Amino acid sequence: MLKRYAQEALTASKWFYRSLLKGDWLWLIIAVVIASATVTVVKQLGETVQQSMLLKAAESLGADLVLESSRPIDEKWPQKAQQLGLKSNQSISTVTMAMVENNVQSAPKFQLVRINGISQVSPLRGNYQINRALPYRTLDNGLIWVEPKLIDLLQLTSDSQVTLGNQKFSLGGSVQSASLVTPFNSLAPNIYMTLENLQQIGLLGVGSRAKYRLNIAGDNAALGEFAQLLEQNKKPHWEIFSASAPSEDLGRSLDTAWLFLDLSALSAVLVAGLSILIASRFYLTRWQNSMALMRAFGANNGQMYRLFSWQLSWIALFSSLIGIMLGYLISLALEPILSDYFTPLAEVNPMTALISGFISGFLVLWTFAWQAFQQALKVAPIQILKAVPSSPHAIHWFISFALLLLLISLMLNSDLIHWIVLGVMFTGIGFWLVAKLLIKWMQWLQLSSRGWFRIALSNLNKQPGLVTIQLISVGMVLFVLMLMTFVRQDLLQNWQASLPQNTPNAFVINIQPEQKAQVDTILSSVADKTEAPMVRARLIKKNQTILQADQMPSDRAQRLLQREANIAVLEDIPSHNEITAQIDRSQLQYPGVSVEQEIAELFDIKLGDILYFNISGQRLAYQVWSFRQVTWQSFQLNFFFIIEPVAERLLPISYLSNFHLSDADTKVSATTLTQQLAVQTPGVLLIDVRQVMKQIQDIMEQASWAVSGLYGFTLLASIAVLFTATLASQQSRLQTWLLLRTLGAQNHIIIKIGLSEFAFLGALTGVFAATFAQIASLLISQFLLKTTPTLDPLLWLYSVLFGALLLLLIGLITQWNYLHKNPVKLKRLMH
Repeated sequence: MLKRYAQEALTASKWFYRSLLKGDWLWLIIAVVIASATVTVVKQLGETVQQSMLLKAAESLGADLVLESSRPIDEKWPQKAQQLGLKSNQSISTVTMAMVENNVQSAPKFQLVRINGISQVSPLRGNYQINRALPYRTLDNGLIWVEPKLIDLLQLTSDSQVTLGNQKFSLGGSVQSASLVTPFNSLAPNIYMTLENLQQIGLLGVGSRAKYRLNIAGDNAALGEFAQLLEQNKKPHWEIFSASAPSEDLGRSLDTAWLFLDLSALSAVLVAGLSILIASRFYLTRWQNSMALMRAFGANNGQMYRLFSWQLSWIALFSSLIGIMLGYLISLALEPILSDYFTPLAEVNPMTALISGFISGFLVLWTFAWQAFQQALKVAPIQILKAVPSSPHAIHWFISFALLLLLISLMLNSDLIHWIVLGVMFTGIGFWLVAKLLIKWMQWLQLSSRGWFRIALSNLNKQPGLVTIQLISVGMVLFVLMLMTFVRQDLLQNWQASLPQNTPNAFVINIQPEQKAQVDTILSSVADKTEAPMVRARLIKKNQTILQADQMPSDRAQRLLQREANIAVLEDIPSHNEITAQIDRSQLQYPGVSVEQEIAELFDIKLGDILYFNISGQRLAYQVWSFRQVTWQSFQLNFFFIIEPVAERLLPISYLSNFHLSDADTKVSATTLTQQLAVQTPGVLLIDVRQVMKQIQDIMEQASWAVSGLYGFTLLASIAVLFTATLASQQSRLQTWLLLRTLGAQNHIIIKIGLSEFAFLGALTGVFAATFAQIASLLISQFLLKTTPTLDPLLWLYSVLFGALLLLLIGLITQWNYLHKNPVKLKRLMH
């Protein structure tokens, strides 16, 4: 038996080789090459982009993973990291007052600073940026590094001595560290010293508000295992930060970018699969004739199944190998371009992309050729003399769907894959139904039309099965392109809108009522300043339920209940907050409070609930009258709770202000404002977050380039697929041109008939592709990408025009040569 199987495999291999030399499998091979190359390129570039963006985020974080705690971290965790082959270092930070005595005549200068005790002089990821304003020396005992802004604030020189705690330190240089970890904890400029020095200056006693950090870097698999261990043993006083999500909002944006990259790859592969669907339909007649002849000579089902399975497998193997090599070469050619936009550019092992591309080539061929293959196997010997109609069995549709599911599972690493599969399935069914309706409409339109247009419609209507596949295929291509256009537009608009050009990048906090007038005077030269009165308060009770941190299932809820939060005291809701639900305030029994929507969901707060807050020892009740949607990454003045002011309730009000500082404005600088505030309004602090915002904008810009680049690649792959699909169904068109030429039709009439078919088909598919794409984009934006969906009617018009012009262009390129040939040459081409 094995000998017979080996003989059949050898025979099938010879058949494949002969057919390959004759060009019989050309369109299937091209389609599989496109699919395999596309997956390889998108996977390789996507992984390169993703790892580059993670490197950028890791440099801002100083590590791949950070464990931050308000208590000392158990030594078992650094040891566990070492056991897993991970690199680690530790740091401790605390806030104190620095004093500098530059000379005996002038008064000492004081400045609130954050001291960072570090166990290593270099972060695990990235480097400190050295400022040459001071001579640089390696950090050692008795030396400190200072942030550049401190040089002006304290008028430091290379000989200055800085008193911190109970010791004096010499200056070892000025460095700038990038950090996205809780940037608003950095209320003060940073000073760096050795961990041993920090432990000796008397600032880490009982009651100190120190932050302990364990920084981790290393292999992704080991990092994942270590992160899982931390999550399993997580304490209420812990916070865990990852380079994949340096902050909650940035993490969401990066997840959105990853999902878009995966959808780009999936879209390109599905589009290539549709080309195989059309090509396999073209080869179906040839397969049926071959199998009918074999049946006439006594071949059984098993022999034919094995012989043709071997041939299709050889096509998949041959095409996939070409595809992955081509894809890898394209990705290598694109690396110099990527290096202009992604710094640093990560080096990624191509093996994963090559394996994914190779497997995808196999799967995409068998997924979309399975129906035609099974239909050909059922052919009867009489097929040699007469065409016998047949329809695929339901089990074969199930197998095709299972293969499609496996293909999608290979392409996507999303928890929402079942929704994506359902979306693909319902979209395909919807396209099939619409295609059937369009064919019925074209048949009716043919009866009422005249002249060359009627002939063009007749050409479309005489092969409804092929036209149905063409409508679905071209419609799916346009659908994918329109969907990517809608989603990319929503994605980029939301990213750009989250950090517009004049986003506030400086905050002034702790403004007491008696200091407000003086602060306003100091900030009088600042444009577009906003401010809000606020109090510090802690949520303690909801209705009759006392809220206790240790009873909360969520770590975030526990942290929020353990500390005080900033609560705005405002009569009206800020314009940058969107009210999502509300009740009539006249119905309230207590003063009103507006709650941020995610906080309401976290604590299961309903409209009308009564919330009790501890405000400086006062237990005060407020009734919920609205929920608000807040964009935290906008850097506006946003709050979890906004309570209405009540004259009878005396609250310890302070003010918070923010504004935009321009780097080009020489009249207003953060250093000058900080010095003026420190001298004239003690206790008032200015927080400059420009560095943090630049890091976020750099990462988002990289994500935007990745999205746009892969969108462009998907567009090119889709157009290539349309070309192959058109050429694969060329045989029936040649028959039409031959018949018209034989009957004496004039050249301009034939051109009108030939090209109007493409333009009409493109316009029809453009309409329903744009409709399906808009519906799908609304759902994807709302539920997958978590962005605000938009409706753009103009894209319907663009879709119709694009569909008609694209198909017309493809028709011109692919048909022009045939439309001018005489009947003899056309007949020769058909054979």
